[in-house]
Amino acid sequence: MNEKEIEIAEKDYQFKSEQRKKEIDYYKNKMEDIGLKSIDRFVSYCPSPSDYMKNKITYAHMDLERIAEAIADNKPWAVISGLNPSTPLHLGHKAIFDGLLWFQNQGADIFIPITNDESYVVGKSKSLAEARKTAYESIIPSIIAMGFKSEKTKIFVDSDYLDIYNVAMDISNKITLNKALKIFGIHESLEDENPGTMFYRSAVQVAQILLPQYEEFGGPKPTLVPVGIDQHPYITISRNVAEKKEFIPPSEIITKFLLGFDGQGKMSSTRNGSAIFLTDDPNSIDKIVKSAYTGGSPYREYQENHGGIPEICPIWSVRTYHFQKDNNIGEKCSSGKILCGQCKKEAIEEIKDFLNEHQKKLPEARKRIDEFILRTPIKSKIAFLTFSFKF
Repeated sequence: MNEKEIEIAEKDYQFKSEQRKKEIDYYKNKMEDIGLKSIDRFVSYCPSPSDYMKNKITYAHMDLERIAEAIADNKPWAVISGLNPSTPLHLGHKAIFDGLLWFQNQGADIFIPITNDESYVVGKSKSLAEARKTAYESIIPSIIAMGFKSEKTKIFVDSDYLDIYNVAMDISNKITLNKALKIFGIHESLEDENPGTMFYRSAVQVAQILLPQYEEFGGPKPTLVPVGIDQHPYITISRNVAEKKEFIPPSEIITKFLLGFDGQGKMSSTRNGSAIFLTDDPNSIDKIVKSAYTGGSPYREYQENHGGIPEICPIWSVRTYHFQKDNNIGEKCSSGKILCGQCKKEAIEEIKDFLNEHQKKLPEARKRIDEFILRTPIKSKIAFLTFSFKF
């Protein structure tokens, strides 16, 4: 390498090292600010912690002790995690459902709200019908194809499961507007705020989280909500309402975001080149992966001598989350034993193999949708009266 190349490589390495520090500090500082605990103690006592937990991808929690006790005592508990159906699922969503599968194997009942109302209210979908179509044609079959058990999985599309709005009304008088504004950090003028957004964020979202504790599902029980660190406000407001309802305040577990291939933060369906969707043609992914941002150096020799920075690399991220059971790839990267070209090549093969296998399961999964759809009416909070009319 000449002096100019060395200078460029060193500046690039310094920039990416600063990115790594910001990434590490972001999660550390957020955990401390919110008052979450490290997952380490749970991992040390759990007989078979998930790979995400062992690799510190799932890294923090609140009140996970309640869940550990329920598992140990073989008592009922539930997990709630939903998503809005503005697009098909991508590999970032898969990380969520991998976690849900592990919880189900530990004994949890899984509740999955598909929030087409949110997609419409916040402008991600043109209509409720469009988001509903995406839910049934793409998202729900993909969830089923991942291997969930129908007897312990309850999926519902908000606009079809109207009882969720009865639950929302039941809890709405336990939430004040000032409390919601404070928790969600909205301090500016509300002139441009969609009132439906605020109702959804507070009452409807809390209704989804507290639903497993209603009488129809066995009453109060430990519940766990896996979230990204940015979704903590929903847990805060749900715990506040749960105490007023004499429910058990829901527990929380935090998983780090899967990085987008464009290097612009977490994987997102709204940025071109950021995500690979579970419905993508396996032969179409080469371009996204080959052009992906990496934690490597622009110069082979420099990377061989100094290594790469896996913590900011989407290729390391997707391989560690989905295809490698340990951090072996990260160790090879940081030591310079594997370079970006080889790592991308291996990632392409892993992703293609997964997509091929996943998509083979979709036709059968579509036939089984009815087995998973929640239809239980919530009658405990509604007085049904019989009228007799004389004519």
